[in-house]
Amino acid sequence: MKVFLTCGLLLLTGGCLQNSPPADMAPLQGPALFLLENTDIDEASGLVVSRRDPQRLWLHNDSGGAAALFSVDVRGRGMQRLALDGIRNIDWEDLAIFDTAHGPRLLVADVGDNNAVRPAVQLHLLDEPVDTETAVTVQTLTITYADGPRDVEAVAVDSAEQQAYLLSKRDTPPRLYRVSVDLTTPAPTRMAAFLGTVDTIPPPTDADLEADPTFGRFRSQPTALSVSADGRRIVVTTYKDSYLYPRQPPEPWLDALARPPTVIDTPQFRQTEAGGVSADGLRLFVVSEQLPAPLASIELPPYSAESASGKR
Repeated sequence: MKVFLTCGLLLLTGGCLQNSPPADMAPLQGPALFLLENTDIDEASGLVVSRRDPQRLWLHNDSGGAAALFSVDVRGRGMQRLALDGIRNIDWEDLAIFDTAHGPRLLVADVGDNNAVRPAVQLHLLDEPVDTETAVTVQTLTITYADGPRDVEAVAVDSAEQQAYLLSKRDTPPRLYRVSVDLTTPAPTRMAAFLGTVDTIPPPTDADLEADPTFGRFRSQPTALSVSADGRRIVVTTYKDSYLYPRQPPEPWLDALARPPTVIDTPQFRQTEAGGVSADGLRLFVVSEQLPAPLASIELPPYSAESASGKR
């Protein structure tokens, strides 16, 4: 099953850009394309939808960028910046959000490792601030993998489990790992357990390889991962498309990821490396690493218990 974003590449002509919405911030309808106003977001690699304000997105830049988060609205407008003191952006590759007993929490995943040489990576955790003026405390977990270093760009957290899921990028097929992010357990260094491989993401087609002989083979590598607040759906984003996997909790996520996904047609941006779903799991936002940075808002199909059980 494939869900198409009808605007597609009309971004190139401005045919679907919606940077001048009604002043009342009416809910988004259908697919929509915008441009991020803040050009400091020049290599977006992480994105989540706020749990405090459904009209807010949080983003961060890729490796070497400032240790900062950026706040924009769901139409890409806003120039707010939140500095995160005391940590570095070695290779920030994804941003996750999840609920705790004390409110929503953000996770900045410093897990990029193109050459698989980092002996350990970091997950930075902070309570979601009300605004960018509020000081935040960042707690860092040092993570190792049971089977050695991995390059990872896709990280999400299951709120009910308080577990982070990490999906590797350069393995064929991608490998899924899990590690606790429960801060009530005083263990700053933790090992991510290997759960299994995910072989349901469609590989590059002959057309992909022909169109881009150099980079076409990377079209199916996971670059973002996102879990809905109710834990009933997970979305894997790649350079080509996004893939929606429903489940019926407490089914293991690996079992859900073993079923054929719903393919969400994603605009063919250059390097789509950031993506996140709304709390209700009904809307996906993706953004390119390039400038000017296009932001796509895609309506997802409603949850189906039948599809979550493997029936079509």
